[in-house]
Amino acid sequence: MNRYYASAFFFVLASTGTVMAQTRTAQGRALIPVKPTLDETVPIGPAAMGERSTVIWEDDFSTPSNWTLGYDGTLALNWQVGVGLTNTGDYPTQPVNSPSQGNGYAMLDSDGFNNNTGLIEQSHMTTANPINTTGYDNVILEFQTFYRKWTNEEIYIVVSTNNTDWIPLEPSSTDVTPIPGVYEVFPGMEVQAVISNPTRVRINISDAAGNQPQVWIRFYWSGEWGYSWFVDDVKVLEQPAYELVMEDGFLSHTGNGEEYGRVPQQHLNPTMRVGGSVLNFGVNAMTNCQVQMNVNGPSGFSAIGNSVNLASAESATMDQSVNLPNGGALAGGLYQGNFTVVADEDDQEDDLGNNTYLRNFEVNPDWYSVDGIGNHPTGYQTLSSLGTNSFTGDSDGIILLNQYPIRTAQTVHGLEFLITSTSQENSYVICSIYDTTVTATFDLLPPLYETDVIDITAADVTAGRVVVPFDSPQLLQPNAYYIGVKLFSNGGVNNLRIVDDLTVPQPALTSAIYLPSDSRIYSNGNGFAIRMATTTLVSVPEAGELAGISIYPNPALDGLVQFRSATPGAFTIQVLDVLGQEVLNTRSNGSSTLDLSGHAKGAYLVRVSDGNASTVQRVMVD
Repeated sequence: MNRYYASAFFFVLASTGTVMAQTRTAQGRALIPVKPTLDETVPIGPAAMGERSTVIWEDDFSTPSNWTLGYDGTLALNWQVGVGLTNTGDYPTQPVNSPSQGNGYAMLDSDGFNNNTGLIEQSHMTTANPINTTGYDNVILEFQTFYRKWTNEEIYIVVSTNNTDWIPLEPSSTDVTPIPGVYEVFPGMEVQAVISNPTRVRINISDAAGNQPQVWIRFYWSGEWGYSWFVDDVKVLEQPAYELVMEDGFLSHTGNGEEYGRVPQQHLNPTMRVGGSVLNFGVNAMTNCQVQMNVNGPSGFSAIGNSVNLASAESATMDQSVNLPNGGALAGGLYQGNFTVVADEDDQEDDLGNNTYLRNFEVNPDWYSVDGIGNHPTGYQTLSSLGTNSFTGDSDGIILLNQYPIRTAQTVHGLEFLITSTSQENSYVICSIYDTTVTATFDLLPPLYETDVIDITAADVTAGRVVVPFDSPQLLQPNAYYIGVKLFSNGGVNNLRIVDDLTVPQPALTSAIYLPSDSRIYSNGNGFAIRMATTTLVSVPEAGELAGISIYPNPALDGLVQFRSATPGAFTIQVLDVLGQEVLNTRSNGSSTLDLSGHAKGAYLVRVSDGNASTVQRVMVD
């Protein structure tokens, strides 16, 4: 059994995406384990960062005419600006999860352009009107972005003060320092890498754009059949004289980068990996910069980072292991982490509000969860969802999984998962426990345990929560396991969506998606609200059990199964194979013969419903 963790733990640029090796052939490219969805993110109060500085100019792409689109050379690959833009290539990139994505964003879809000519794509998007920075000597360009790098491409920012002195750029122009007004967006970014979605980029453009009556800004793509680049929420900001920003903070009880929202005490390690990233966003250097971390709770603890001097635009990371009180036996309750950066020049900073970052977790004896929904600091929680209508061709049999490291032997009594109000009754699920070993082709091993079919009722949708008790408690030995929920929509008729907590980026396959269309597991990068019950708290849901139903003979030697009801009525009968796929769907008034003689021998589930209650029985066909 493998503990499938990220091979490295960094909280710096491009750290939270999954980076996997790829190969490229004349026929195409290998997939990496990141899958785009058909969904839009629903942000709920993104993390507050404080007012960083004066906004000189900004655009959220709600008005496409604010931008001029074009290209150099002969390849007519253009940027696109609009709402709901998606890639058209074989390996599409998820749109940027920016706070204002609903208003529109920009997309450069190299993958969909499918350039096999050997020529270089040179595409640009430029502000249609000049920006006046007069009186601001020091200016910063800031934008939200999502970008995947293939191999032979580079992305740039280019600044002009006359809108005429543009020069074509090529991927070989990797050292652009001698070119005035040209800035690499991600200098030194490794090939086949993907950044977190979204990533906020800040570039100091003062040397080209400072104190100018007119400035044009250009986003420039240069490459050959790469992936895609998404951009949103562009701003030109005054750079403060002194300004430190605490950009993030992390509390990883595994020590490998995963951050769990709820952890039973017995699965905490004696040490916790803690830290965060700091950026000097100001013009001037700042001295003796130090991160001070305090975690307040029933058994509080703290840590102090080393003092460092930071030049303008320089960043640093606090990353250390902290011995927890009582050898990790923290008392139950909510723990509130406060990461604050201090420096000698604090009294000269424009805004101290962004010198602090918050991160919470809970020691909970009943539930083990990746998500922290309900426990996140006010203003930090960002939620979305994913389900049977998220991927083309995967409306039935998609599996959403969370990984849970078990430190001491643990009896699991069941699970719960949160669903959206857009979910529909008469969808259904099968819940499972899996080994965390993933095959070389990113396939799952067969489940170690799975439930029968569980119907989603109107009461479940109203509650937004489904509780699933196991028919027998499962004892898990120390290691790591996936808890999975397989979703079925009756061919897209009754969709089901599970809540996804986007607040804390998760590394590798901490949270994962299995798609039956290609039998592969993909990184989710966030945390599904699928929780493991570690006590007998889980109880049987109140939904009624349909009584008086007989399914016989069992086993059915000739494949003919009889259905009888003790009372007449209108019944829907659905037969599912061991993979949860529907093989028969019929209606009966209380007496029917189900002909499975044309299907493979083995176990089948017969689900019977009268619209108010249901029952599931297992039958063998020999």
